[in-house]
Amino acid sequence: MQSNDGQTTKPSAIERWLEATFHDNRFGVVLVLLLITYGFMTAAPMGTWTRVVTTALQGLTLLAALRASVVKRRMFRLAALIVTLALLASIASVFVTSSAEASGVFHALDVLMIALAPVVIARALWRRPVIDGHTALGAICIYVLLGMIFAFTYSAIGSTGDESFFVQTSHAGLDIYLYFSFVTLTTVGYGDYTAATGLARSLATLEALLGQIYLVTVVALIVSTMTRTRAMRAAQAQTSGDAAGGASDT
Repeated sequence: MQSNDGQTTKPSAIERWLEATFHDNRFGVVLVLLLITYGFMTAAPMGTWTRVVTTALQGLTLLAALRASVVKRRMFRLAALIVTLALLASIASVFVTSSAEASGVFHALDVLMIALAPVVIARALWRRPVIDGHTALGAICIYVLLGMIFAFTYSAIGSTGDESFFVQTSHAGLDIYLYFSFVTLTTVGYGDYTAATGLARSLATLEALLGQIYLVTVVALIVSTMTRTRAMRAAQAQTSGDAAGGASDT
């Protein structure tokens, strides 16, 4: 039997619960999970089990983004399988290596795991018939995800390359990469950490351009459209009220 969203796959018990509990386009939940993940990655002490918690939070955020974007169940199940495998790999790494720092391979997997989220969110926002608060929250989620994707990319390069990613230090943790990424994305430009190699500088420039273009186009368009919509609704309500008042006078 075909469901309302065009899916023909029979839902499992867990999927029925998720679809009944977490409604479509609830990107506020995704944003909260993103902020929790960011806070944990920047504040948690470096350790082997930190990788496990980080992977779990990233996987949960990805699945929440897919659910909010109303993807097909087959895609959701594939993503759930990838998240499960990534979580098992992070747990196995605790027993395989005693190093507290995650390798470049793990950060590359982080990029692959969360790179799908902004794509499906953008697709869901494009298909939405209205622009409202949920649209704005979804757009903010994409912005935060871009910062995280670049941070993991920087960390993967710094962990696998022969040269240090930064001029100022050769032992940067994920918290520094996240800090540098969001400072670059927002073009704040403190300058306390600067890219050392040509590839690093090129990626930082690309992130800064994407961040500014995204803000002055996508976010600005959403905000202006929401403002016009509110103004039109207020004018319509005022017109309806005046018409009702005139009818009562007669």
